[in-house]
Amino acid sequence: MNEEKLSMEDVVKHVESVQEEQANRVVKGKIIDIDEHNNNILVDIGYKSEGVIPLKELEGKDVNVGDEIEVFIVKRSSDYEHPPVLSYRRAQQEHQWEKLSKAHDEELVIDATIEKRVKGGLIVDIDGIKGFMPASLVGYPMVKNLDSVISKTVPCKIIEYDRDKRNVVVSWRKAIEEDVRRKREELYEQLYPGKIIKGTVTGIKSFGAFIDLGGVDGLLHISELSWGHVDKVEDMLEPGQEIEVKVKSFNPNSNKIALSLKETKPHPWENVEEKYTPGNIMSGKVTGVTNYGAFVEFEPGVEGLVRTEELSWTDDVKHAGDALKEGDEVNVKILEVDEENQKIALSVKQTKPNPWVEVEEKYKEGDEIEGKVTHLTDFGAFVLIPEGVEGLIHISDMSWSKEVKHPSEIVEIEDKVKVKILNIDARKQKISLGIKQLEKNPYKDFKRGDTVKAKTKNIQRSGAHLDMPNGVEAYLHISNFSKERIDDLRDHLKENEEIECKVTKCIPEKKYIEVSIKDLQEDISEEDHKERSKSTSGGSTLYDLIGDKLDGLTEENKE
Repeated sequence: MNEEKLSMEDVVKHVESVQEEQANRVVKGKIIDIDEHNNNILVDIGYKSEGVIPLKELEGKDVNVGDEIEVFIVKRSSDYEHPPVLSYRRAQQEHQWEKLSKAHDEELVIDATIEKRVKGGLIVDIDGIKGFMPASLVGYPMVKNLDSVISKTVPCKIIEYDRDKRNVVVSWRKAIEEDVRRKREELYEQLYPGKIIKGTVTGIKSFGAFIDLGGVDGLLHISELSWGHVDKVEDMLEPGQEIEVKVKSFNPNSNKIALSLKETKPHPWENVEEKYTPGNIMSGKVTGVTNYGAFVEFEPGVEGLVRTEELSWTDDVKHAGDALKEGDEVNVKILEVDEENQKIALSVKQTKPNPWVEVEEKYKEGDEIEGKVTHLTDFGAFVLIPEGVEGLIHISDMSWSKEVKHPSEIVEIEDKVKVKILNIDARKQKISLGIKQLEKNPYKDFKRGDTVKAKTKNIQRSGAHLDMPNGVEAYLHISNFSKERIDDLRDHLKENEEIECKVTKCIPEKKYIEVSIKDLQEDISEEDHKERSKSTSGGSTLYDLIGDKLDGLTEENKE
């Protein structure tokens, strides 16, 4: 037999092959030393030299010299200077990989903790082994909000396994779908509209919440959360919360179950008239404002309406938002309760004394009071009087002599003014005030038949306005200028010309005076005629009339 002579290279390869076979496997060893100085643990695995494990791999585990442990040979060395490199953690992982292999082969259910969200799904931890769960296999029914299950430990089945590539794919859906179907069928057999059942909040949306009833989800719409108004579902519920709900309806074919939380409690309008009596003053919270009023809630599901006209005794409120805002706590008086239509009429202003009653009792027409100008309009100025109500000075009541086009010509906002009360109508909540009435009406200085001197202004074809001596105005119509017919008054009068005329009409209340030059001329002519008549016949003797001629005749006769 011919023996082949081995080269040194062949010997080295053989040794390396043996070493590789002895590495990458789990063996048992005994701890012979714990070197805290070098952060190592020496373990005898039956080789020429002891192996080394980093101390941090056993951190938190109670070990002592002499204990037996399983380790994984990471690297095998043949010399004493380089001891074998061992790993306790890898040994545990190898055992775990064996378990995963068995779970995959036998389709066993295992627990996985969801660590984080990644593209396409979730990363899970299975006793130290990382795996991947596709988004389509997260739960059953599928969980749409993947962030809601982070840190949750769930049952899974391994659907892909490759130890060499360290690849594990798991399915939560596959582990529970059969059980969910079974529980759903059992649940459907027990469900009926009106049934009260316990459930767990699994998801929250803007329109409502999904409730797990034990293998199947029902929808609790936001409108079914409370008898009162709910802005956000999150204000009442949170994921994981256990609640009791009432089944409103369900359809086994479409797997849709409608739930209600509010119907598990008594309807708040039952016997509402016993709690809310007309005339009572109560406190409530403003839940909404509109242009016609404000809604005030007393308890969830029971609210009333304060119409804009019932918000204030004094302010003319156009929109409820000008007086109240959502969230305000407000006292209201109950005016009327309609239990059948679930309506309550309320008033804010009637919780306070009516200032108009006080005004009517305190003042009378003709009284002079002082107030502050609050705002101006084209037709007048509003004045706040001490009782807190406002009166109106119309522009026609601001001046006797001046034609006021806008109230700002006479008063300004914040001015304190003295006024006279012209009229009080507490029922309609109106007070008419005047400034000009504080003074004598200058138009009363004139009466029909007075002869006055005035200056012309604003001469038109058919008439002219005249400035009277005390600042008031009169009007001369073309027909009252002369006995003779004229076509255009402008041909006979000049601006700022002083003329003498006669007052033919005077209405002080309407600030109107009409004058005539023609009538004055007729008066003068009549006076002249009277004077002539008087000189010719008025009390004269016959001798007075013909005396001269008679004396002449007498002298002739004497001769």
